[in-house]
Amino acid sequence: MITVQELLDTQSLKLTALAGLSGLTRTITWAHAVDLPDPWRWIAAGNLVMTTGVGVPRNASDQIAWLEKLARSNASALVVARQADAPELSREMLDAADRLMFPVLEGSFELEFVQLSKHVIESVLQAQRDRFRASEQLFETYATALREVPDMAGRLTVLSDRLRLGLAIEDARSGSIIVASNPLPTSVETKPVFVERVAIGGRAKADLIIRRRDAQALQDPLLVRSLLGLLEIELERMMIDRDNLREEGAALLRSLLKGEAEFSFRPMLERRGLTGTLVVLAISPAKQGPWSAAEIHHAPPLHARTPLLLEDDVLLALAQDHVDTLQCLRFGLGEGTVAGISGPVTEAAGFRESVRQARLALAQAHEVGKDLVRYGEVKTGYLTTPRSLAEASALVGRYLGPVIEYDRVHDTALLSTLMTFLENDGNWKSTAFDLTIHRQTLVYRLKQIEQLTGVKPTTTDGITRLWLAIQAGKAANLLPDAPLKSSDG
Repeated sequence: MITVQELLDTQSLKLTALAGLSGLTRTITWAHAVDLPDPWRWIAAGNLVMTTGVGVPRNASDQIAWLEKLARSNASALVVARQADAPELSREMLDAADRLMFPVLEGSFELEFVQLSKHVIESVLQAQRDRFRASEQLFETYATALREVPDMAGRLTVLSDRLRLGLAIEDARSGSIIVASNPLPTSVETKPVFVERVAIGGRAKADLIIRRRDAQALQDPLLVRSLLGLLEIELERMMIDRDNLREEGAALLRSLLKGEAEFSFRPMLERRGLTGTLVVLAISPAKQGPWSAAEIHHAPPLHARTPLLLEDDVLLALAQDHVDTLQCLRFGLGEGTVAGISGPVTEAAGFRESVRQARLALAQAHEVGKDLVRYGEVKTGYLTTPRSLAEASALVGRYLGPVIEYDRVHDTALLSTLMTFLENDGNWKSTAFDLTIHRQTLVYRLKQIEQLTGVKPTTTDGITRLWLAIQAGKAANLLPDAPLKSSDG
């Protein structure tokens, strides 16, 4: 492209600036010769308007109105090569040009408009060739980076180095940085850094942050569009990968819930970053939030530790017990989201027990008006004999349900062990004798019961709650008939 100032500086054209010098930085996109009295009807924005002056009004006030209409058309400048019978440009018109910051240039009548047009057009075409070449080189750089650089951060750094800019992609919802290139190189001279945000198209809802030391860097709209197009493709590819991970995780959770698969720390979980302590969350999402339940897996804090998610009557998540993950799942779904968290997921207790714990914690959260409750954190309050079948069922379900389910699935005798232990007033020796098991086996079983129920059966509080649950179960005929077993279940 060529600016009005660059055109004025071309000595061969012999142009003189008459007014509107504040607008000399305007860019010229084309040149158009017109002597009609209404040139704004025949030109496009950015055009350099060339006239012999015959269409300019003779009256000063009419000249001002004529110039104002021309300026409103967003023409870049006016060149007047006045022929002998054309009116003089009034001082009032030139003052209006200064006020409008609209450049008015003068050329001799002998100036051939063809020569001026040729100069402008050649400059525009050369600028377009340079722009397309720059975009072509950008695509070539990106194609090479795709082959040689495995991650998006690395590819963004390659593009950043190519353009000599600092680049980062920011999530427009939360302001979290999704990915960033290396920072701008330091300079001996301290220069200001210009920061610009540009929206990236597509479903990612992200902004490109451009940091530059040169105020004129990356002003070319074509190059910016090319860069945004590449990044939109990158983000969409990442989102497709995360969509596939979510579908894969949902399928596994369905299998675990149906008992078709057994929970274990498989390589797939490690690939998602799910290491260490895992928990199950039962979540009631808010109606509106930065992310919907269907899109929460795209939230940046979950990228490194991608949970397994399944939309049921509530949103179930198998996630790392990490503060960033838990906060993202709660606050990313919006204010008013309520969540229940299970105890640590173990192979011994099984995945379905963890789901039951999470659902119970969620119900308790709703009951006590909290937005987050961990399993075992809120006590039921039943310290008296239940007064109805519903209360008895709730008490049995709360304290004995996981034990009964574990016995059913694993063919063990934890419930009968607990009942015998309580009937013997917590006497270890008598209980082991009655069950014909080793004392260490009894210790192991009681530890399992504690892990399943969240209640320690050797404390006064634990004994009270478990004893009342057993009595309620017997009275309401809610306990299964289970023979005593001496195996190490």
